[in-house]
Formats: sequence, structure tokens, C-alpha cells
Amino acid sequence: MSNRSVVVNTDDVETFERDDARETPRDPRAFGCSRLAFRNLAFSLRSSSGDGSTTRTILEPTSGTFECGEMAAIMGPSGCGKTTLLDMLSGKKTATYTGDVYLNGLPRDQLFSRVTSYVPQEDVIPAHVTVFEAVAFVQELRSESKMNQSERRAAVDDVLSLLGIAELRDELVGDARVRGISGGQKRRVTLARGLAGGSQIVFADEPTTGLSSTDAENVSRAMAIASRRMGVTFVAVIHQPRVEVVDMFDSLILLTSNPGRAIYNGKFAGAAAYFAAAGAPVPSKGNPADFFLDVITPGAKGEKSNALATWYQDVQRKEVERRVDASLAGSKRATIDVLRETAKINGLDPASIHPSPIAATFLTQLRVLLNRNLTLTKRNKAGLRLRIGVSVMQGLIVGLAFYDIGSKPPISSLSFFFMMLQMGAIANMAIMPELIQTRLILKLEQADALYSTGASIIVQSSVNNVLAILGNFVTSIIMFSFSRVSWSKFSTVYGWALLNFLTVTNYLRVIAAVAPSPSESVQAAMPGLLFFILFNNFFVSRATAPVFIKWALYISPLAWTIEQIVTGVYGSNVEVQSFYGYDASDGRTWTALCVLLAEMALFQTLEVFLLKRSTFVKR
Repeated sequence: MSNRSVVVNTDDVETFERDDARETPRDPRAFGCSRLAFRNLAFSLRSSSGDGSTTRTILEPTSGTFECGEMAAIMGPSGCGKTTLLDMLSGKKTATYTGDVYLNGLPRDQLFSRVTSYVPQEDVIPAHVTVFEAVAFVQELRSESKMNQSERRAAVDDVLSLLGIAELRDELVGDARVRGISGGQKRRVTLARGLAGGSQIVFADEPTTGLSSTDAENVSRAMAIASRRMGVTFVAVIHQPRVEVVDMFDSLILLTSNPGRAIYNGKFAGAAAYFAAAGAPVPSKGNPADFFLDVITPGAKGEKSNALATWYQDVQRKEVERRVDASLAGSKRATIDVLRETAKINGLDPASIHPSPIAATFLTQLRVLLNRNLTLTKRNKAGLRLRIGVSVMQGLIVGLAFYDIGSKPPISSLSFFFMMLQMGAIANMAIMPELIQTRLILKLEQADALYSTGASIIVQSSVNNVLAILGNFVTSIIMFSFSRVSWSKFSTVYGWALLNFLTVTNYLRVIAAVAPSPSESVQAAMPGLLFFILFNNFFVSRATAPVFIKWALYISPLAWTIEQIVTGVYGSNVEVQSFYGYDASDGRTWTALCVLLAEMALFQTLEVFLLKRSTFVKR
């Protein structure tokens, strides 16, 4: 498998780039059959200041319709609310807004995310998967009907061929550190992921931004071919498109800013005549899209945004409302019926489709997620080498520092046991940034109803904990070898150290669940870690802690762990027990076990709760 940046020059790709997308015939297996209508979608931000609360309007009430297989563009200057409108249409807006969205004449329901997909401005795909694997992952999770492996491969290959990326199927996607396919090719892979699950409508946020002019045209061509051939509706926010890109869109919504208001809402082909009638004729030469943006951008030379906004209210708004009324009065089709009809078209059993927000069963989610995580782990050889290397170095450094500590008086060994526990916390801190970056992928995929939060946590925890435990075990073995503490005590020491390690790991996962960025996650984790380290029954013990702070020693996992390790290794040493106030009774051991397991479960529950209630993708 190559890590090179791939440039493909095949007959299929040349045909893809040469064909006129507008002349693409509808495929007999086309499954697109949905229309979208929206009425009075609006969004405002409320802020508080010393003078009281103020409201800033981002987008005034806006209505419109999109027909089956339509290519629709949303354009406007910065701050006009075009991405806000897209997020409201797609159901991804996390802040409160007003207005209604209808699919096939009925209000949007819980199955809406199963027949739509959202393409973010940045391509968020794991770097170490191939193009085929990236698309197959979505296809398997969004296709509820039973399919064998050959049928799944054929379905994915069809999508790759449709978008002109079939020859890239075995190439790594890549990222800034892993060399893979180009930016334009990656954007088409993201679009393929949206189509693979049978989406009726694809919402794309600036799919051509940041691409070369050729890549931008190819991405737009891919969307146009899919819309014509499969009947899929594309609603895309477009920023400064070239003429070749503009020609591929059927309809246009133009918004101005300060505040966001509709300027035009209709067919792209009719925009020039509309602007001419409004007193802003389009020049005969040049890109009409550039002219539209110039004339509706407040502050630009020759702009007429306020006049055009008034013209829209007086001339076109009623026509748009009539289109919305006609769409809502048309034939009604429930989302579950759309899903079953799509299955039937693809030769699958419609009866196997169930009205659940997530298509795949929980066991299927676990299997597919686990397979991807194991694949990513296996291919990320640099990450594995770094993890093992750091574990070995930690063991060597601390082991040499405590060489032959086992032959010293028992009271001298406590610092060694403390460092064993401390190494686990340090190792986990190092992987928090990676954990948060992975969570961004998980949250975006969950937003498209690919799998549940519970399934992702189970798989992520399992794989990450195994790797973390492996690294911690290597460190502990090396440290213990240098210490010359009797190997007969290793199972006691490591058993309690492992319980503490997992408890602290779950605490750090709670922080990673809510921290907005990798750097902030480390800062947010420090107070809790300092609390655990300070009140560890060694620096501050039950024998020395002031009465008013002794409670801290009963909730710090390190305090319970240190006590059990020391009493397990030196249970008959009365001096150590008396000096630190340790209790070597069986009752204390059972209490320590219950406390650590309870805290482990508490932190895991908190992680699930916070992930379900919070989002990294605030819109």
C-alpha cells in the first residue's frame, strides 16, 4: 500500500472530467425521490452586557424549496447566514432557531438523518484508512438490509466509479502527517461517504473552498453527476465559484448581510433577468456569480444590497411562499417509506427496514467500529513505536533511579511504589490530545446517525485501554526488575496499580469528553490529578492530615492504592503501618476494592453522560 500522494490518469477519470454533467441520464437504479421545503427559518444571537441583553439577527425569516435531484447553491458575503441556513436545513444546528423544515410534505422526523448526510467544510476522515474502507464503513452502517460481502463491495465500487475515484480505492486517505490522496480527491471521498448510505439529500458546507480551480470543478461535477444520475439533491454553500462551477447548479439562494436577508431565491438561469429587472443588470462579460456577490455585499463599491432586499420582499417573496405551499400540498411520503423504497430499488428486502434513528444493530455497530479501530491501530506503526518506546524509557529512567530499592528498609520503598502509580497518569496525559482528535470524528459520524455514543465509547475504551495497559505493563515490568523487590509481590503490586491506572484513565476520559481542545484538556485535567497526587496517603497520610481535610484521603484513588500495595508487600511491618496510619485488615482491602471500582464506574458513566449532552461541533 503506497503512502505517496496519488495522481491518477486513467480513461475512467478522463471520461469523468470530460463529460457534460448536465447531460447525465438518470440511472434505472436511481433512488433519489425526495423534496425539501422550509418556511421562516431564522436565527438570532442574544448577548448580555452591562446595559442589559441585546439581540443580533443573523438570518431573517427565509423560506424555499428544493426538488428531487436538484443542485442548489447558497451564496452570499461573510456573515450573511449561509452556513447557518445550511445547518438549520440539515438539522445540525445546535443553537435554538425558529422555523420549520419539511421532507416530502411532512415535518422532519427522527429518521431525517438516515436519508440525509452532511459534508463539513473540512474533510474529517481517519488518515490510515483506504478510500474504499472509508466509504465501506459508512455503507455498512447505513444499509440496514442484509448484504453479503460481494454485494457490499459492488455497492461501494459503484459509488467510487460514479464520483471518478475508483482507481484510488486502495490508497490511504492521509492527512498532514500521513501522505495520501489530494485535497480534491479527499473531498470526493467525503461526498462518496454521503452517497454510500443512500442519502436522498446531501448538505455540503463550502465543498470547493480551499481547492484548486480544477479540483473545485471536479468536485462540483461529481455532485452534478450524482444528482442527475441517482436523483440525489445537493444543497451546497458555495464561496466565489468560477463559471464552470456555477454552470452545474440548477438553483440559487442569494443572501446579503447585516442582517442576513434573502436577495434571490430561484433558478440560476433566471437570476440575470431578475437582477436586470431590479435595476442591477449583469455585465455581458465576466462571471455572473462574482457580479452577484459584489452587488449584494454591504460596503462594496456599487453595492445595492438594501434595494435588492426590498425588491425581493416586494417581488419574489410571495412567489417563493407559493412554491412552499405547493410543495406542502403535494404528495406526502413518510421517511420510513422512502427508506423501504430505496431498499426495494436496490434489490433488498423492504421489510427488513425498521423505523430506528440508527440503521445498524448495536452488535453491528460494535463490530464495524472495532474493525476500523484495530485497522487504524495496526497501520499507525509510528504511533505504536512511540507508545512502546516511551514506556520502555519511562521504565528505564525510574528503574535506574530506584535500583535495588527492595533491599532497603520498607519505609524507603514507598516513593518507588508512588512512582509506579505516577507513571500511569503521565502516560495517559500524553494520549489525551489524540483522544480528543478522535472524538471529533466520532461526533461528526454520530451526527449522521452512523452509530450510538454507547457503541463508540465501548470500542474506544476497549482498544485504548488495552494499548494503555500494555504500555503501563512494560513500564512496570522494567521498573520492578530494577527495584529487586521480590517477584512474589509483583501480582499484588501490579494488581492494585492496574486498578488505580484504570480509574485515573476514566477520569482523564471525562476531561477529554468536554475539553474543547487538546491543549485545554491537559490544563483542565491538572487540578484533579494534583488532588490525587497530593492526597495519596504518602505525602499527606491519614496519620498526618488535619481533621478538616481528611475526607480527601477517602476519595483519592492513589491513597487507597498506596495503602493496599504497602500493606500487601509489608503487611507484618508495624512501623510502616503506624507511621502512615495504614490498616492491613481484610475489611480495609475490600473497602479499597469497592471504592476504586465505584470511582471507575462513576467516571465512565460521567463520560457517557457528558458525550451525550455535549458536542464538539457547535453550530
